[in-house]
Amino acid sequence: MTHYICTGGCEGVSDKVGVCQDEHCPKRSMPLTECNCTDNSHPDAQKQTE
Repeated sequence: MTHYICTGGCEGVSDKVGVCQDEHCPKRSMPLTECNCTDNSHPDAQKQTE
């Protein structure tokens, strides 16, 4: 199932396209990254932060 994740370290996850809303995250107000993992491993987040 497609979901959207923050790659700023706050571990935010949403089922809708949007931006990070965590006020303490360095990527606040930045677009979330699309992820299609099925096991909550979010490999797309790890690729973005490497």
